[in-house]
Amino acid sequence: MKRAFLFLAIGISAIFCSAQARLVFNSTGTALGQHPCVVFDNNPLTITAPCYLVIENPATNAITLTGVTSGVPIIKSEAEHRQIRWATGTNTGVYNVPFSTATNVAITLTVNISTAGSGGANPSLVFATYNYSAKYPAIIPGDYWNNFLYMPEDVTHMNDEPTGLSNNSVNAIDRFWIVDAAAPIYFYGTKPAVTISLGFDPADALANGVPGNSAGLAAVLRAQRFNSTINHWFDIGQLGALSGNAVSGIAVSPADFYRSWTLASSITPLPIELLDWRGACNGNDVQLSWTTASEKDNDHFTIEKSMDAVEWITIGTLPGAGNSNSMLAYAFIDQDASTLAYYRLRQTDFNGTSVLSHVITAGCSATGGTAIVNAWNRDGALYLDVVSGVDGVDDLTLLDVEGGVLATRAAQAISSGNTELQVDTRGIATGIYVVHLANGTGSMARRVHLD
Repeated sequence: MKRAFLFLAIGISAIFCSAQARLVFNSTGTALGQHPCVVFDNNPLTITAPCYLVIENPATNAITLTGVTSGVPIIKSEAEHRQIRWATGTNTGVYNVPFSTATNVAITLTVNISTAGSGGANPSLVFATYNYSAKYPAIIPGDYWNNFLYMPEDVTHMNDEPTGLSNNSVNAIDRFWIVDAAAPIYFYGTKPAVTISLGFDPADALANGVPGNSAGLAAVLRAQRFNSTINHWFDIGQLGALSGNAVSGIAVSPADFYRSWTLASSITPLPIELLDWRGACNGNDVQLSWTTASEKDNDHFTIEKSMDAVEWITIGTLPGAGNSNSMLAYAFIDQDASTLAYYRLRQTDFNGTSVLSHVITAGCSATGGTAIVNAWNRDGALYLDVVSGVDGVDDLTLLDVEGGVLATRAAQAISSGNTELQVDTRGIATGIYVVHLANGTGSMARRVHLD
């Protein structure tokens, strides 16, 4: 038969199948160009509103391949918002989405719902997958490796530490997957428990530019998902096992079911393995506590402190557990804690290799304090997570390292607790800069990196 195409338009649009209908791809041809396929509109402009292929039939055979094998590329989306919405409801079973890459390589996504979800008006699973081609022509070939340039909308970094400066995209495949049980309107009240398999194209793990992906990345991939509540990749360990050109057996509980996924190196995963790292005032002391999910060759922890997040001093060390597959809790007391300060952990292996945690703030000042605890840039803006012990109003200034003023935002309202501030950085070059917050009673500064 002739090859059939179905083109989907840009915008908030959909193709609907009735509750009993099936989307059937029927062909005996299996070679490239002989099988039918669905192609989302390939306009390179960014789509910001969902373009849905909607399957209202909750049965697992609502997408059916007849005559063709499971390894044939059928559905080509290649954008975060070109999505398959499958009204899975309270059903269980194995749901196969026969995705294709832009170059017609089959990358089937499979979700086995083992425990049904519940609640919601029309609960559905929403699927999408894309690589650097989703941002064409904005992403030049030399930057294909850099996932930071085309992250999903809920992902804030690709770092090897949540507030560090190290973009670890070289150790992640050049592709993201969306498996969403909490899409607006179509969310589950209680998400299902699922086991996922992510098919991939080995070409997405190649160098793809300079510096390019790590050598042999395709042979060491495992799954990671981004926890958008706490902005961590590694609040749980890596999942699944590599089998051919897929990572399978990715078991996800309802509590750990977040939308954005990638595949990363099992040797150098995206962030460090801290489940928890916090500080709290206890009398006149700050108690620092942290929990590890697992440890490998961990010699010791070094506790570091700073008053400006630039200059750091060591205030203590604690021995690590060496190797452990169980959760372990640690604690350290800082008795010099009269003012708000920054803290971070440095974990050091037996071979001397060390990794830094993200930065936290804590202190026992009676008047409170203000600090920038997280900073990241995305889509022409710098975002700041500011923590304060009191309500206040601060003037914000972005300076270069020589003290030149690049941007100002006067009279920013800062609430007790956490406040997010934003600064326009369009036209400002990549590099190190300084953010300055000041009010009538004091000021603070932090270095930030724009990339």
